[in-house]
Amino acid sequence: MASSILRSRAKFWMRMFWALCLYLALELGPFVIVKHVLHTTEEKLAGPYLAFAVPGVIVLLLAWWLRKWEERGPSPRRLAFGWGLSAAFFFSAVAGAFFYSGVTLHLLNPSKIGSFITVGALGVLIASFSLYYTALSRISARATRNTDGARPE
Repeated sequence: MASSILRSRAKFWMRMFWALCLYLALELGPFVIVKHVLHTTEEKLAGPYLAFAVPGVIVLLLAWWLRKWEERGPSPRRLAFGWGLSAAFFFSAVAGAFFYSGVTLHLLNPSKIGSFITVGALGVLIASFSLYYTALSRISARATRNTDGARPE
């Protein structure tokens, strides 16, 4: 039994590793296009690439953790709040990556940070609340199905 669990964990981490590699490779594609369009160097694109790549990796691991947390049976509101916070983190990290990349590649004027923060804060609130209510309705529906004697998913 223990070897089966170890094999299952090893298989999961191998799938996670390959999913992250595929994500990072697909994330690299737009930067190759930007390199040719803007005629810039790889060194100048390394920072913006990392700024866009890191939030996706963190949110992928965060989603895995939230799924594991769901198996422990927290309240639907608390779990939906976790999903809402993850959406807020992802949106703010991507907005920050856009701003950083725009300033680094001289596509955006740094003096426009006030309007960028306003739009970013509004987007974070919308993303957070929309994922909170979506997750809450799905988690509650799943909990209702499972208490009615239906087979758990």
